[in-house]
Amino acid sequence: MDGSQPVGPAPVRAGGFFGQAFRFGLVGIVGAVVDFGSKTLLVALGVQDDLARALSFVLGSTTAYLLNRRWTFTSRRDTREVLSVAATYGLTFLLIVAVYAVSRRVLPVSSWRLTEAWVISQAVGTSFNFLVQRLLVFRR
Repeated sequence: MDGSQPVGPAPVRAGGFFGQAFRFGLVGIVGAVVDFGSKTLLVALGVQDDLARALSFVLGSTTAYLLNRRWTFTSRRDTREVLSVAATYGLTFLLIVAVYAVSRRVLPVSSWRLTEAWVISQAVGTSFNFLVQRLLVFRR
């Protein structure tokens, strides 16, 4: 081996748009469970809500990236890909934190407000993340 090929099993070849979107959605569910579960746990442990949302995003996104890299997209596993993913998640992070903060302030006061704000920020962030990963990071 000359070192130019990644070590380990070959990545799964990604199908068309709908195949990728379906796999991305399934991975997104797993990432969302990690994200929301860790946010709920952190808040229960006394972590301030905005900080808990930021930390939970990191945990959920790391989980999703590792699964998407392996199953959803064709991964090169090179420096460009890692930097592109880092930039994408950085932008997504800023987007979800901003959307979460705005949603928390504009939604009507209710016992579901924080959950609704999380869902809105998650939907916006997931949509943005999929499009950037599909069109820029993991393009063929």
